[in-house]
Amino acid sequence: MNSKTKTPPTAQTDCDVLVIGSGAAGLSAAVRAAWQGLDVVVVEKEPVFGGTSAWSGGWLWIPRNHLAREAGIDEAPEAPKTYLRNELGDGYDEARVDAFLEAGPEMVAFFHHNTALSFLPGNAVPDFHGHTEGAGTGGRSVTAAPFDGRELGPMIDKLRPPLREISFWGLGIASGADIGHFLKFLRSPASTWHVCKRMTRHLWDLARYRRGMQLVNGNALVARLVRSALDLGVDIRVSTRVSALLSNESGRVEGARLVTENGPVEIRARSGVVLACGGFPTTRHVSGSCSPTRQPVPSTIPRHRKPIPATASALAKAPAA
Repeated sequence: MNSKTKTPPTAQTDCDVLVIGSGAAGLSAAVRAAWQGLDVVVVEKEPVFGGTSAWSGGWLWIPRNHLAREAGIDEAPEAPKTYLRNELGDGYDEARVDAFLEAGPEMVAFFHHNTALSFLPGNAVPDFHGHTEGAGTGGRSVTAAPFDGRELGPMIDKLRPPLREISFWGLGIASGADIGHFLKFLRSPASTWHVCKRMTRHLWDLARYRRGMQLVNGNALVARLVRSALDLGVDIRVSTRVSALLSNESGRVEGARLVTENGPVEIRARSGVVLACGGFPTTRHVSGSCSPTRQPVPSTIPRHRKPIPATASALAKAPAA
């Protein structure tokens, strides 16, 4: 009898687009590809999806978005360009900034009108550095609308919960009016009523579902993207780690080798592979000049780093699309 442990056979599968990472970037890419009719698979090495996006405030800085314009805030592109030019200094790349300012509003409108990702305007939210030339006093930000976690069905159990440090017994508190009510809980009857309703619902959710279902901030952003992905037939797989990228003879990446709970899997992507797995901020020689102080969540640091940095370096040097 052979006492050696046999290596399980590698399963083979394919898709049109393989997305590695389940944060907002990866999920939005998956939704857009699936909306075009492509067969999409999203893989996430953690047992929960959402990455750092699920822990974030869920805000997007997108000047000249349609929600601002509908509210009468219709500024010329030069204003946010001036702000970015002064904020970025030597890192300012006009071609990339122009591409961002053109595509950003289109992105917000696409998701808002075609998917489950509804946005709320930040028309009263000023830019962080208000004294910088070109800073705006509102209309440049949007955030995901609150979401009822029950609409995710069984997938809600795989959504990364909000950070304990910025939630109240797991209850996410949204910026704006919501947090204002919590801050005035004992000083305003209306705020007392608001907080009591929120907490009563939250305690009921904890008793019935073992987690909060009133999703806000980054949790709402990720949940809405996941709902959109599921509606379009995207296959989302957690506890699935990439051990290597697969390339053809010409060097084109066309898939990945995965480590799953059921053994190794090789998946080939006919149209492309999207890397959205956190490798960029942990690749210091690539990301250092862009964001030297950024610290990723530990679970977003890739366990297999070798194939990612080389590709990330190439992307960093690529011209703006």
